[in-house]
Amino acid sequence: MLRRKRLSVRHPVPRALTAIALVATTVTGIEFAAQASASAASTAAAAIPTGYTTVVNKGSGKCVDARSAASADGTAVQQYTCNGSTAQNWQLTATDSGYYRVNSNLNGAEAWDVTNVSTADSAPVQLWTYSSGANQQWLPVAEADGAYHFVNRNSGKCLDVPSASTADSVQLTQYTCNGTAAQSFTLGTVSTNPPGTPDFGPNVTVFDPSMSSSSIQSKLNSVFAQQETNQFGSARQALLFKPGTYSANANVGFYTQVAGLGFSPDDVTINGAVHAEADWFQGNATQNFWRDAENLSVNPTGGTDRWAVSQAAPYRRMHVRGNLALDDGGWSSGGFISDTKVDGQIQSGSQQQFLTRNSTMGSWSGSNWNMVFVGDQGAPAQSFPTYTNVASSPRSVRSPSCTSTAPATTRCSYRGCSPTPSVRRGAGRPRRASPCRSTSSTSSSPARPRPT
Repeated sequence: MLRRKRLSVRHPVPRALTAIALVATTVTGIEFAAQASASAASTAAAAIPTGYTTVVNKGSGKCVDARSAASADGTAVQQYTCNGSTAQNWQLTATDSGYYRVNSNLNGAEAWDVTNVSTADSAPVQLWTYSSGANQQWLPVAEADGAYHFVNRNSGKCLDVPSASTADSVQLTQYTCNGTAAQSFTLGTVSTNPPGTPDFGPNVTVFDPSMSSSSIQSKLNSVFAQQETNQFGSARQALLFKPGTYSANANVGFYTQVAGLGFSPDDVTINGAVHAEADWFQGNATQNFWRDAENLSVNPTGGTDRWAVSQAAPYRRMHVRGNLALDDGGWSSGGFISDTKVDGQIQSGSQQQFLTRNSTMGSWSGSNWNMVFVGDQGAPAQSFPTYTNVASSPRSVRSPSCTSTAPATTRCSYRGCSPTPSVRRGAGRPRRASPCRSTSSTSSSPARPRPT
């Protein structure tokens, strides 16, 4: 049985931004402000984009990061290995006279802040609710190579990596400006997508078998850290796997889609887990909505994977080479499985009701109110009202999906017809065009997959 374990996680990849066109001279102390000409400030104001960007230290190559993906007052602003997470995305918003507040993408009300309004060297930088304080405003000063140093309005000191450290989790401070790489930062997105991937936007990540397992797991962990309890948040994530074999533990949180890009689920194999847990709600899965897993095969660790959900959380075109549990020890109420093959047993546990369509299972265990099976193999026999078994599903419409057919080609279809379970088709065999399926678009005009 899959053993639940809370992940200790690091933290989704916004677009690269236009560089800041601001020229100013920095001198010791507060005098630097007078050195920035009005024309330079005007040029900078026009050039600063409004979107989110990474901020990468030139000395360490690491990203400015909100510690533990937190967004509360007092959260340390640190450096950490770039991982494409929301905790490493920042927005520069103009205040006046060339200064900017630097907002966190985790919570736009939180900005870089010098602790206790200090003017001393080595005063730490944190997140704090923006209140127009001078200690919360920064002047980005352009350097010859396109990097920038950030000068605090209150102290006249520069954002700094203490002792020029290259270690993870080092909290940033302010320090007398000295022109070193520890105070030099570049702006722009660090992409985790492999070469040739179409630009689906900042909320879509594409994994390739050539990527290291550690980098893939870091991204999965960071997304889950953001989305595990994000029931009413605005963040959306799609995590897509190109055909190949991966060792990964994909814990699927709110508003997250995990999907394979092969023609068949068996084109993408995950050795580990693609699962939904209810740890955040003490095992109660009745609020595990709004997530999706599809078009993957899974060799689950320990022989059992888990999809503990309750409605609006489809499990489609999956192949589980083992068992599948549908609860997490507490209450659960409703879900949907389609076009899926589970080699072992589906264990419904506390599920009150469930719909399974066009799927194959070794066996089914459990019942409460009503389990509905339509066109399934291996399902329990009709025993109303506990089990409702409909012999066939003559015609069903597929969900939108994308496939990767070559290193630089990704194809998306928007509608489709599934007369039989998808997993019964041979690997690599595309579906034939039919009246119930629209044509596909190629990567030259990609659609954004919409996580459910």
